[in-house]
Amino acid sequence: MQEPRTADLRVRARLIQIIAALERAGLTPISNRDLHALAYLANVLSPLWDVDPIETSVLKDRNGPRSSALEHEIDLCVGNGALAVESLRPDPDAPSRLNATYRLNARAAQPVLESLAGLPDEQLVANYLNELAFAYAEVKPELRDDLAQKDAAWSNPAIAPGRIVDFGAHIERAAVNATFNAAQAFL
Repeated sequence: MQEPRTADLRVRARLIQIIAALERAGLTPISNRDLHALAYLANVLSPLWDVDPIETSVLKDRNGPRSSALEHEIDLCVGNGALAVESLRPDPDAPSRLNATYRLNARAAQPVLESLAGLPDEQLVANYLNELAFAYAEVKPELRDDLAQKDAAWSNPAIAPGRIVDFGAHIERAAVNATFNAAQAFL
């Protein structure tokens, strides 16, 4: 029998921060696919802001980044009321999945956001996620779900679908994070 999966409070906190930033940028409700894409970008670009990513590798799914840890926390946040499901329907690109859209339930999420705001490093995280969400808002809506798939780390042809895109889990982050390396060329 499989052990029940425990909550990862770091992932849950970051999820709530991401959704709050998306709310400020006017991008909610947000689809599950777009949420996973933005979370992926938040992780892979985090070294640019000296923010620790919540994950440093992800499965390369043909439909874009999909984090099982994030998915688990989304489910828990829906269950505890921090996230509200706006719509739910079958995903036309992946019939075994449901396509949901989410928004923040401010009343339930506010205590978490207030607690995070009191932590020294979390203001930097909030600023970073706000910048990312507002930049994401500038991308045409029909292109947003493809944005992560155009990322330097994700689009590496040496990494086949069904394999792990590792941008820092097992070796020095700057050496393996193609996205970080590409962004450094613009700084």
